[in-house]
Amino acid sequence: MLELVVLAVFCLQLIVFVAAGVAVTVPLSVGFILFYGYGLMRGHDPAELVRMALSGVSTARGVIESFVLIGILTALWRASGTISQVVVMASPLVTPAAAPLATFALTSLVSFLMGTAFGTAATMGVVCMTMAHSMGANALLCGGAVLAGAYFGDRVSPMSSSSLLVRSITHTSLGGNFRAMMRSSLVPLVVAAAAYGVLGVALAPATSGDAGAVSGVLASYFSQGIVALLPVVSVLVLPLLKVGMKWSMAASIALAAIVCVLVRGVAPAELLQASVFGYVPADPGVARIMSGGGILSMANVTAIVCLSSSFAGLFEGTGLLDGVRGHVDALADTLTPFGAVLAVVVPASMVACNQTLGTMLAHELCAGVEGSDRELALDLEDSAVVVSPLVPWSAACSAVASMCAAPATCWLAAFYLWLIPVWHLAASLAGRRGSRASKVSRGLVRLTLGAAA
Repeated sequence: MLELVVLAVFCLQLIVFVAAGVAVTVPLSVGFILFYGYGLMRGHDPAELVRMALSGVSTARGVIESFVLIGILTALWRASGTISQVVVMASPLVTPAAAPLATFALTSLVSFLMGTAFGTAATMGVVCMTMAHSMGANALLCGGAVLAGAYFGDRVSPMSSSSLLVRSITHTSLGGNFRAMMRSSLVPLVVAAAAYGVLGVALAPATSGDAGAVSGVLASYFSQGIVALLPVVSVLVLPLLKVGMKWSMAASIALAAIVCVLVRGVAPAELLQASVFGYVPADPGVARIMSGGGILSMANVTAIVCLSSSFAGLFEGTGLLDGVRGHVDALADTLTPFGAVLAVVVPASMVACNQTLGTMLAHELCAGVEGSDRELALDLEDSAVVVSPLVPWSAACSAVASMCAAPATCWLAAFYLWLIPVWHLAASLAGRRGSRASKVSRGLVRLTLGAAA
């Protein structure tokens, strides 16, 4: 009972603080105190609890390293004119009405190739939102399209860390999971694309921004031309050659630095400053469009990941979640196995505040509710992987929004992410009703045959 009270208090204060506009690191810090206090009440040594928390943080080292690379990448892509060049080339081809659908298509394609939501947001997401802002397209729709498209590939790409995580913890095959995910996502993908197309037209501004003038300003300020696209090549081509995403981003950073120094004449000291603090163009007009990036821009999401990852160590070491497992089987009988997984995933994602921890908590609590490991793998892909980006204080959402300057409420317009679990739940409930109807029908047949005999 104490465990449920502690979790309920954590969720309540988290929602209250976030609704009040307080930085999410504050309620997460309160949560750490709550979970640490629970461990003390259960008789654990204070030093032992610190070690538990640090063991959880250590599991997030790879994510933190990625954040550092993304911070540098987003700064140097700005400084090298890479983002400017893509915007200049793409702006004449995209109208404000078509921007949401184009954004969803482009980010979905890039995320599938790269296998990372964060990498997609830091590259194509930044380009699409810059273009959307310059032409006056609906920022909420375009931001939602970036978020949804970024996690399209994060969910299904064979190179995605979330796909590899689910395969590992469920002991299933990547190929089998991929085929199942593509089947389950077909209807949500089509409906989401249609929604972006229709709403893009319906909500297009009556008077769009002067994208041509913006492109002219950018082309004039960053005048190096096609060579600025070199950093793009590495993040699109190297993953196809089975090169890891971190190495692909590092290669892109190196190419962007070369373009900056040799083509644009940026001093190495200025380049280093931009990598840490973010790039700020000297021209005030260009600065309004192109400023951003840098390692410090990732400080907030890094703090979120560190705090939430510490929870994992405390949960495991103190057994705080042990009392929750007994309620999951009852939920499966009532809501269907997927319904039970989804009911667990929503609060788990709210508590975990990052996709990896949310997926691991859901698996830990829901192992055994499905008839096979492959069914459980699909349940996790259609719940934990896509629900975490819909939690506004989760790093899965806030990191993407902050990287590409999308509205903080962009999760509301991430239609594909909403449709995946809704469609799966509807299918599972329909399947249960069909199964029950079939059982009733077979029972009536047996009764009829028995009466006839």
